[in-house]
Parts: sequence; structure tokens; C-alpha cells
Amino acid sequence: MDSSPSAHNDGKESSGGVPRPPTDVFLHNAVHLSACLGVAPRPPGAVFLTAVFFGGLFLWTALYLPLAVPVWLLLTRAGGVSSANAVRRLVHCYGRVCCKLLARLTPVTVENLAGALPAPCIIAANHQSFFDPYCIGFFPVPYPVFVVRAWPFRIPLYGRIMRRAGYLNIESMDAESFLRKAADILHRDKAMLVVFPEGTRSADGKPGRFRSGAFRLAVDRNIPVVPLCIKGTGNVFPKGSRFGRPAPVRVTLLPPLYPERFACYGESARLHLRRSVKHAIREALQERPHC
Repeated sequence: MDSSPSAHNDGKESSGGVPRPPTDVFLHNAVHLSACLGVAPRPPGAVFLTAVFFGGLFLWTALYLPLAVPVWLLLTRAGGVSSANAVRRLVHCYGRVCCKLLARLTPVTVENLAGALPAPCIIAANHQSFFDPYCIGFFPVPYPVFVVRAWPFRIPLYGRIMRRAGYLNIESMDAESFLRKAADILHRDKAMLVVFPEGTRSADGKPGRFRSGAFRLAVDRNIPVVPLCIKGTGNVFPKGSRFGRPAPVRVTLLPPLYPERFACYGESARLHLRRSVKHAIREALQERPHC
């Protein structure tokens, strides 16, 4: 039997003259074919992660919805919880299981540097992936109120649930209406307003321009802002891709910033608060591995 390297490599050699193993030859040809066809090769585990995550999400949703109705009745009739807060608590429990599902499929690190959250408060997060709102489920946020754009309200069933929870459609109201309605919900229900100040997902993982609405609300009503650093969800679920892929995720709740600290800036206090929140998130993204 010929034991020379060429016998095991079918005469295939790398450009440097070193024999290339058959596996490398196969991968090289596969990548070359994908490039010729204009199709990016899927990373290992992408199909598995996508199938298991979305399959599990569908199954969990189908199981949870019938259970949510009697629990809602129990919370509102026997527990004395308002209808909106009952829905918010149920949504939070739903999100917690979604977070646990993701953590089974890819490495997830969760860090709470904020301690016990003040109520009410505003949680301001950077935005990388459709999964980011679910990340609230990693933390004790029993009554989250999300500020979202108009299109999620058009999703069957989900839109109805969001209306029952009192989520705010930022595109359906002017700035003054938003400030008035958000302040009413925060103080009446002791809720936690969840905002993504960028308004859209980042394409490169870096925080984009932060809008000022939530920070004006914080300064006008003296409501603390808690920065939330999300890193890696954009790698797991890339923007514009049909497939997820395993990648490290880190979610860090940073210490609250209190508006009175910025009162010395007068009319520009909300701008300095906005910059401080963005700076805190940017520093966390740069200094912590995977966050």
C-alpha cells in the first residue's frame, strides 16, 4: 500500500506545495461554489439553532397562550393587579422562557450591576437584533412597558396583547402626547419603560444616534434611567439573515443614572443625560469581552 501523502489526498496540494487534507479540499470547493452562486455558506450549527429556537418558540407560544388567560383572571380578580400590569407580567414570564431557550443553544452571560431596580424607571438599551426585547426576561422587571414602532401592532394577536399591556406606539402620537401618556403609566402603575433610543437595529453592533424623547421624560418627571448593554444578539440573529448562528451573547444591566445629577445643565440636562447613557453603553461594549 502506498503510504505517501499524495495517496491520501488524491494529488491535491495547497498553493504552498503542502498536501491539503481531503476535508480542507471539500470545504474549499464548497466555499468556492457558494461564492460562484452568490450564496454565503451557512456556519456550522446555523440550521440547527434556527430550527430548534423557532420551533421551540412556536411550541412555547402555543402552550402558553391557553394558560395565560386563567392566570390573567387570577391576577386581576383575586390578586388585585390591574389588567395592564397582569398582561405585562405574563409577557415578562413568556420572555423569561424565551431567554432560557436561547441560553440552551448559545453561550449567554447575564450581569446585573444595577441591583434592585427603582420603580418607576426607564430602561434604555442599544439595539442589535429582533431578540433584544426578550432580553428584559433576564432581569426582574415585572411590569415592562415597551415603546415600539407602529408595525408590531399590526401583527395578529401580538398587536392585541401589546394594546392590552399599554405599550406605546411612538409613531401614532406626537412628542407631547408621548410624554404625557408615558408619565401617566410610569407613575400610576409603577412600571418600567423599555426604550431603544436608536429606533432601529444597528448593522455593525455599534450604538447609533440616540433620540431624546425618553431622556426628556426622565428629566421632566425625575425618573432614573438604567442603561442596558446588549452584545452578541446581532451575531446570533444577523439583520437581514434567515438563519441564526451560535455566538456568545452578553447582557449587562448598568447602574442607574439619576436626573438630578444633571440639573446643573439647565435646559440641556436631557442632552447630557442622553450622552451619559450612550457613553455607558459604549464603554461596556468596548471594555467587557462580548459586551
